[in-house]
Amino acid sequence: MPLAPMIVEEALRRAAAGDTIGGGTLLAPLVEDSRRECFALCVMLATTATYGMRPQGPDQLVALQVENTKTRRPASPEELPPPVLFAARFAAAHANRDPGGARALFEALAVDAESEAGQGRIQDGVLALYAMAVARMRQLTEAEPTPPEES
Repeated sequence: MPLAPMIVEEALRRAAAGDTIGGGTLLAPLVEDSRRECFALCVMLATTATYGMRPQGPDQLVALQVENTKTRRPASPEELPPPVLFAARFAAAHANRDPGGARALFEALAVDAESEAGQGRIQDGVLALYAMAVARMRQLTEAEPTPPEES
């Protein structure tokens, strides 16, 4: 098994156990390794973030709902901070089997990856995808029925 998927699996396992920061720290070498490795990381996180989501509506696309966390009401994607907007758009493109769209979003994020500001944007975008993956993982875990205890 390649190393990167094992690292992502361990990061998500740690997050599930309550160590979200420690899990996220494990992803840093994948972000810093290369553009290719970082893009693959984004795809793995987007896969987890959209796991089990089904296409909706007349266009049969996966749509991510945006909610204002303060008001709990629907919100516009433009209200999202840039890293979260990247993560939501990337995850939606991936879920809708649009690899060209996902790649374009990633390339726009990584356009100046050699600079400190560019590297910071990439890290923030990846961490937002990681947070989405962790949230989805928790959502799926909470939805699973608890097996009855044996007496």
